[in-house]
Amino acid sequence: MEIGRKDVVWNFAATFMRVASGVIVLPLVLHMLPTQEVALWNVFLAIGSFAALLDFGFSNSFARNITYIFSGVKVLKTTGYVLVDEKDKSIDYALLKSVISAMRRYYGILALVFLLLFVAVSPFYLTAVLRKYTVNTTEVWTAWFVYGALVAYQLYTYYYSSILTGRGLVKRSLQITIIGQASRILISVICLLLGFGLISLVIGQLTSDVVNRTLCYFAFYDKGMRSALKVKTEIPVKEVMSIMSPNAIKIGITTIGGFFINKAVVLIAALCLLPAEIASFGTTKQMIDLIISLGFLWFSTYYPKITLHRVNNNIVQIKRMYLKGKLSLVLVFIVCGLGLIFVGPYLLTMIRSKTHLLPAVMTFVFLIISFLETNHGLAAQMLLTKNEVPFASASILSGAATVVLLFISLKFTSIGLWGMILAPGIAQAAYQNWKWPSLVRRELEIKWKDYWAALQTTFNGIWFHVDKDTKRQF
Repeated sequence: MEIGRKDVVWNFAATFMRVASGVIVLPLVLHMLPTQEVALWNVFLAIGSFAALLDFGFSNSFARNITYIFSGVKVLKTTGYVLVDEKDKSIDYALLKSVISAMRRYYGILALVFLLLFVAVSPFYLTAVLRKYTVNTTEVWTAWFVYGALVAYQLYTYYYSSILTGRGLVKRSLQITIIGQASRILISVICLLLGFGLISLVIGQLTSDVVNRTLCYFAFYDKGMRSALKVKTEIPVKEVMSIMSPNAIKIGITTIGGFFINKAVVLIAALCLLPAEIASFGTTKQMIDLIISLGFLWFSTYYPKITLHRVNNNIVQIKRMYLKGKLSLVLVFIVCGLGLIFVGPYLLTMIRSKTHLLPAVMTFVFLIISFLETNHGLAAQMLLTKNEVPFASASILSGAATVVLLFISLKFTSIGLWGMILAPGIAQAAYQNWKWPSLVRRELEIKWKDYWAALQTTFNGIWFHVDKDTKRQF
């Protein structure tokens, strides 16, 4: 599995396209769409995040085990992992074919379940939300159901990018992401300029996903892969799922907790706060989510490689790459966070945005809370490379605490938007923010001097270089 400097460069390029998507599309959205439609779009996005809960952690479990297989693992375990024999790193295509078949069946069922739930709940939820809005309800309902079909398609093809990155084709996956984002920008801008309103964003996203998933499918199933899989006999799907399910369910519980922490606040607050407040919160959150993506970029690029080092028991390289991932996260949050606070409002003024960012103090606190969450998320990903999920209970408890705190703040106080920011921050500061980084620090025996050594190598110009000499830490 070859992942190196070019993959990081392509990841920067893919992230740039996501930024470009915001730089080009978001200003048009803020300028051309009424504040109420911007608020509704944030509700749409929250529904899409809710749909991801139905995955229940299986995408992470599938992707990790695909990486194990391409690293040479011949036996998958419910918990833990099998070290790879140095003399035999061949790929077990029968095992690979079995896992892919299980993924295909699981996500087909998932998409159907989502559609049934979406159709059943929509008349009640969207009707309740629209009571505070003075928009064209016919257009909103049309956009809503098209978006529902889009999310079902996303679920049905959810595993495509996982099998591609699991195979180690990170650069190819990122190139496809760039093409998909470019199509989203083009279609969204054209539809907005033609005056299609809210549904422009839905059509743009639908186009991007269809292009992305189609290219991922053909990139993975090249001639060699099709030939290798065709002659192999599958293990029964039930047997594969029995291996995947325990940890996947734990991750699913974690995902539900994450949804309550990050997404449910919008769905709940949309029933209580003014559309203008929801729009400001949602726009600011989109900016911070972009910063999180940039901060996670280095680590996410090398994550399959970290998993490979785990099954090869190469702790030195695992430690080195984890520290560089953390340094990247800190640097991006400092630079981009300051830019968001001091430059962001002026840029929105320049484009005559109808929607504003949150006040500077509120944005600063939002950034601090988001950094702490992303930092412990990075540590949690490190723990997952061992095929262990120790954080499921803590995540769901944090999610429940977030909902309770949010309800109290909206029902019994007048702090409004502050409740949406502080509720998840307080819930996670109590345990998760410090627990998982602490576990990783102890496991890898990280000292303060290790951070300094990693920082020195960064400034010496070898940020992208992964030293092949495992005797050298930094």
